[in-house]
Amino acid sequence: MFDRPVVYVDIETSGSNYTRSSIIEIAAIRVEQGRITEEYRSLINPGTSLPTWITNLTGITDDDLVQAPYFDDIAYQLHKILDGAIFVAHNVQFDHSYVKRQLEQAGYTFRPPLLCTVRLSRALYPQHRSHSLESLIHRHQLGFANRHRAYDDAAAIKQFAELAYQEHGAEQFAAAVAQQLKTQSLPANLAPTKMDELKNEPGVYVFKDDAGRPLYVGKSVAIRSRVLSHFSDAKHNTKELRMAMTTHDIETIPATNELEALLLESEMVKNLAPIHNRKLRRVTSYYIVEKQLDEQGYATLTFESRPLQPTDDFNQIMGLYTSKAKLKNALITKLKTFELCPKLMGLENYKGACFLYQLHKCHGACIGKESPEQYNERFDLAMSHSKLETWPFQSAIAVDTGKGDSVVLNNWVVTGYLNIADGKRRFRKIEPIFSLDSYRILRSYFKQHRGSLVITPFTG
Repeated sequence: MFDRPVVYVDIETSGSNYTRSSIIEIAAIRVEQGRITEEYRSLINPGTSLPTWITNLTGITDDDLVQAPYFDDIAYQLHKILDGAIFVAHNVQFDHSYVKRQLEQAGYTFRPPLLCTVRLSRALYPQHRSHSLESLIHRHQLGFANRHRAYDDAAAIKQFAELAYQEHGAEQFAAAVAQQLKTQSLPANLAPTKMDELKNEPGVYVFKDDAGRPLYVGKSVAIRSRVLSHFSDAKHNTKELRMAMTTHDIETIPATNELEALLLESEMVKNLAPIHNRKLRRVTSYYIVEKQLDEQGYATLTFESRPLQPTDDFNQIMGLYTSKAKLKNALITKLKTFELCPKLMGLENYKGACFLYQLHKCHGACIGKESPEQYNERFDLAMSHSKLETWPFQSAIAVDTGKGDSVVLNNWVVTGYLNIADGKRRFRKIEPIFSLDSYRILRSYFKQHRGSLVITPFTG
């Protein structure tokens, strides 16, 4: 079946996160030239108690593990069995991530070629929808005694590989193995042909689960390379591993250039709300901090929760926050750093001097002991980082994104898309909604590409 040694491996773990949980049972069956040359199975003491759901799943209890060896105690023997062999497992990235981390913690380098029996089943039995180990056992009538115990599961995937070899013959089996070893970092449930469809072009990509639900939305100027980097990172990153294990399909939406891809990604995350995107979720209203001058000329702050309108005076907005807690923490940091007055910042409502003045941490602007000019200079410095930047143009603009397409912007808001082709000018208007994410994207993009952007006033 194979031109080199293989080891069929299965593990049971104390949790689903390989950086915070550990192996509690492992089995390895080494096969060379068609015969078993060595077997290893052992419970492993993780040094912590087990969650109830793990005990319910595996039947392994804390009492079973008290006398079991620690991983360091079995690392030498395990590494010896695995050394020089193809590492075979069902959803191989999961098992490999645990074994690799704990072997390397014990001082062993571990970089084996990987073979996944989920992907092997998908390649050789594409007519079936499910390729879970449970499905393989029932569909192919594989013999087993204890599901979710390491040795029985390792023996089941060995039996499946042998059956697949017998049913498809040496040539087809070898081709499926060779293809997988060449693309071993791809997710188990993703057809390799899907990667062949991806191009290194600007755009947005969407990872989807088995029901077509969006898992993650991303953007890149080179989609194929970026998608491959996700799957390569799965070996070292828990979030990428979870995402890779549940990805069944990838949808791509081409964009003309990076700016269009950035804005499209932001909007799609808000519309689709994928479970692995957190930073760009839709926010309908913000805690808006605005500057005002009191009767004595001191800068003060007011804040309220409401949607930001494109017609608001951005020059007076000192900050936008998605929660009251974030607003309060930010203002406390600023007043401590710049020795501002909590009363003028809207954080206190005492009569007379503020509390910090009594601690000699306020210069007394609250009782007129510091001039408005001195206080306001420090206030403006404190707020310079969080305040919204004034729109740097006199009117709406069209930013050329290439091939006759432009994004139309006004006051940091996308108002539509312009296309000029065959001498005709077409404008697709969209509802102008301010988004803090889009504001940051546009502001950063303008700074990075200053001097190279083709910008024209838009009056249509």
